[in-house]
Amino acid sequence: MLSVLTCIFVQHDLRLVVVAALICATACCAAFGFHLRSLRAAASPTRLAWMGLTGLVAGSGVWGTHFVAMLAYLPDVPIAYAIPGTVLSLATAIVGMGLGFAIPVVQPGRAGAIVGGVTTGASVAAMHFMGIAAMRTQARFEWDIRFVIASVLIGAAGAACAFYFRTRLKGRAEWLAPAVGLVLAIVGLHFTAMTAVTLVPDPTLAFPEHLIGRGTLALATVAMAVLIFAAAASLIWMERVGRRSTLSGLRSALDVVPSALSFYDANNRLVSWNRAYADHMAECGVQVVEGLHRAEMVDAAVAAGWSPVDGGDYLEQRKHATSGPAPAVYLRTPDGRWLRHEAFSTTDGGGVTVMTDVTEQQETARVLAEARDSAEAANRAKSQFLANMSHEIRTPLNGVLGAAEVLSGAKLTAQQRELVGVIRSSGGLLNTLLTDLLDLARVEAGAESLRPEAVSLAELVTSVTGLHRSSAEHKGLGLEIEMDAEAGAHTLCDSLRLRQVLGNLVSNAVKFTDAGRVTVAVSRHGDQVTFQVRDTGIGFDESRKATLFGRFQQGDDSSTRQHGGAGLGLAICQQYVRLMGGELDAASRPGHGAVFGFTLELPALAAPQPEETVTAEEAARDPDAAGRFRVLVVDDNAVNRQVLGLILDSVGIEHAEAEDGQEGLDAVTTGGFDAVLMDLQMPVMDGFESMRRIRAWESQAGRPRLPIYVVSANCLQEHVEAGAAAGADGHLNKPVSVPELLAALEPHAAAAMAA
Repeated sequence: MLSVLTCIFVQHDLRLVVVAALICATACCAAFGFHLRSLRAAASPTRLAWMGLTGLVAGSGVWGTHFVAMLAYLPDVPIAYAIPGTVLSLATAIVGMGLGFAIPVVQPGRAGAIVGGVTTGASVAAMHFMGIAAMRTQARFEWDIRFVIASVLIGAAGAACAFYFRTRLKGRAEWLAPAVGLVLAIVGLHFTAMTAVTLVPDPTLAFPEHLIGRGTLALATVAMAVLIFAAAASLIWMERVGRRSTLSGLRSALDVVPSALSFYDANNRLVSWNRAYADHMAECGVQVVEGLHRAEMVDAAVAAGWSPVDGGDYLEQRKHATSGPAPAVYLRTPDGRWLRHEAFSTTDGGGVTVMTDVTEQQETARVLAEARDSAEAANRAKSQFLANMSHEIRTPLNGVLGAAEVLSGAKLTAQQRELVGVIRSSGGLLNTLLTDLLDLARVEAGAESLRPEAVSLAELVTSVTGLHRSSAEHKGLGLEIEMDAEAGAHTLCDSLRLRQVLGNLVSNAVKFTDAGRVTVAVSRHGDQVTFQVRDTGIGFDESRKATLFGRFQQGDDSSTRQHGGAGLGLAICQQYVRLMGGELDAASRPGHGAVFGFTLELPALAAPQPEETVTAEEAARDPDAAGRFRVLVVDDNAVNRQVLGLILDSVGIEHAEAEDGQEGLDAVTTGGFDAVLMDLQMPVMDGFESMRRIRAWESQAGRPRLPIYVVSANCLQEHVEAGAAAGADGHLNKPVSVPELLAALEPHAAAAMAA
């Protein structure tokens, strides 16, 4: 180290050393500036031009640095330079450093940067020693190999570090720090290499002609220096012009943005803005100029009547906040406009605020909210209307069908039995239509959900066909079941919905078939179960199929059609099948029958162990169980109480009556009943409250749970769920049938009989 310092301060003119260092620094800064441009340029001739300019400026600058430093060298003997070697050293510097700066462009990344740096340092070393080799003097050159190796290592390692720093830094440091590092590497290489050489005078050596003297060399280096400074100046000029052009284009682009944009430095001083922001501030009485503090504009906005929609102190917070991010806040202006205010931070500690006029969006949202509320209100009104109509229609219908069903079991004449049959069939059709309308309303409202339970598909299909067998036999039709042995296994599904779909398809098949047969086919393939209902009826064409699953569509909608119905069944079936994960489809030709089918995912389950059951009728008529199974009927409608009483009397079940929920509660807490049939809509106390109080009494008194079944015309899903929440064990829709009622009472009758 001492030898290097001695070389610098003793053997060199320090004034020229400083000039050489300035040339080197200027060349390195310009070279890295051009290098960054080549890195950011797209792969094109423009990139190649930047790469070539980088090599030219870097090589010539380092060559000029070397020979200015050689002019500063003060040996005891005269020195000149051979023209070929000197020119070759210049070419080596330009080509080698151009290659070194090009490698990171072609191979981006840290590895490419390090290889480029090593190549650059090696090129500087090669140029240096070629320049020394071009020296001509009457002296012998003696080299210290240690300093030679050290100089090469300093140049290669220093340049590699400089290039590596370029990949790690951003902003101005991205080119300034690598330039400083490369300057230090070149200076260190040069003076370490100069320390390695010693000139020993030898008068016997000849001094060749046609050499470059110090004056000529000085002119050449001055030319090179001028070239370097011109390149650096052009770079600075291009940067400023480009920045000015970019800022001008950016300002023009920002001015067409409808949102108000403002940019602040780290001290909350306004740096830039667009036309929309200036217009907003002009409304607040502020003439926007560069350097305004954020607090001044916030004060003006508050004075102009701007305020947060939520009534908070957001503006006061922004007044004293740093240029950091802030959540979106809505502001109102005195003229009723809505502004969404947002703030973001930048990497240099500054900030950006965005104000967007969202008055139109808010108005649209308000209109949509009103429309939504109106639609929800209409939907609630529709649901309430359906619930009321269901209750008002089902209540008298319960009396009609209940009385007709009881009458059908009495001793009647043939004409009387025929009249009772007309009442039952007409009431049944009316009940089916009412149920379809309510089901469609629930499906359209999205209120329908599946309630899976374990069920035997064989029993389910058999029961469905059994319900329609008499209708088929009446028309002289065969009603057959085709079922694989595996298809009838137990599975987990919504048996009520599946039963409803199959029942509707079988009913339609019987209705539209005048001769032949109806077949219900069930097959299983793994977990997939396919259901088909085939008939030999009138069929339909493709145009009719396209509308068949719509609401209120008929298979025959002509004025002479023979078959009735509201056209809701298939629409509801399609919705239910989709709810269960399938798709209902149909195939047919006019006059050749039809096939309706769907496939569901129904994994088979192990069959449960059969249990012995006793019917409610058996329990009631068992002499040993007399008086041990009693039912309380709670209903405010006398006809409904009478009908339920007739049904219970027909199978010999003892019963008592209560006219409202309060009477029902009193009867349960004082009498010994085994089950309760509870209406919902009643005066004094409704069924929900009565059930809640019964369950509370059972809990306080330590009584066993009494079976309570809702028997109501309120049959929407929300009524079923509300009843279950109040303590009901089941829900029977009015009009209630004898089999349905007795099926609900059977397990409790058996339990009472066994007690």
